[in-house]
Amino acid sequence: MVKRKRMAVSSPQDVPVPPLKQPSNIPSILRFPILVITSMIASSAMYSLTSQVGTGDLAGVNKRRDQWWEIAAVLAWKATELGVGWWGEYDGWDLASLTLLSHMPYLYLLTTFYAVRPTTMWLGLLVDVVSTYLPFSLLRDSSPIHRSEASKGEVANRSILNDLNIKVYTSFLAAAVYGVVIYGSFRTWLPGFLIIHFEGLKDLSGAYEAALPGVTIGFLVSGYAAQSFLFMPALGAKPDAHDMQMAEFDPETATLGQTIWYNVWGYSKRSRTLIKRTATLVLASAMQTGLRTYITIEGVEPTGAAGWAGMWAAAATLVGTVLWWVGDVEGVSN
Repeated sequence: MVKRKRMAVSSPQDVPVPPLKQPSNIPSILRFPILVITSMIASSAMYSLTSQVGTGDLAGVNKRRDQWWEIAAVLAWKATELGVGWWGEYDGWDLASLTLLSHMPYLYLLTTFYAVRPTTMWLGLLVDVVSTYLPFSLLRDSSPIHRSEASKGEVANRSILNDLNIKVYTSFLAAAVYGVVIYGSFRTWLPGFLIIHFEGLKDLSGAYEAALPGVTIGFLVSGYAAQSFLFMPALGAKPDAHDMQMAEFDPETATLGQTIWYNVWGYSKRSRTLIKRTATLVLASAMQTGLRTYITIEGVEPTGAAGWAGMWAAAATLVGTVLWWVGDVEGVSN
């Protein structure tokens, strides 16, 4: 069964997609190792400078990492996050948004259920984002998606990308999706799950006393990051050769393999961009949250870390789905 209509798209010659420029003269083979080293040094330095803030909050929560594999796992995952951004052709804004969205669930757990002050959470999140953004921005230019002066030839739907109202509406929508998923979990399965799998919880009132408007407002920054990482790059994606091939698909003459491929991956560049970025966000949220929760917090069982991470992965999946639905409208070019 064919599930989409043909779309009229420009020829590949009319829609070049140039790679992101590298603003430095550093040999390409050295850029990624330098990125990893500078990011880790920046993160370590900033955490050292801010170590006095929240030290008391975290003293009774964090466990000592004295196993070599725990330290190696954290460093390896940090390098993997940077690698995803580097070879995924992300720019500094993309990776900063992804970092905020994937690192926030762990800090949200500490603030909500371990009596860690919000200032400690936001400061830790700021360190993670800045230590990722600065090295990236020095080694790679911003993509046309994140440059308001970029021409219509570089990105699709330039006027929509520059529309402040669209950014505000989609940010609120993404925040609302996060809020509904987290609030719904608070009201159903999560409190009992935490009691069973998280030894040493200090306070569950954050779940029992939560109100949907307040929870949603707390995710406004995450909502903005989601629309920046998911919605805007998808909306600005220009058609490519794959779109030309799909537009020429004829179900009457196509082979079985061509028909299956069309139904599995015959989406426009905009949809493919959003699907891939949503998958990246889901994986990054799940891995970062699960790994950091289990390795860092005292008394957390593997099942508990997996369940907490799974909730955020589900929320990210729903956010991507809703933003895809919003962008899949008539009048918006593919």
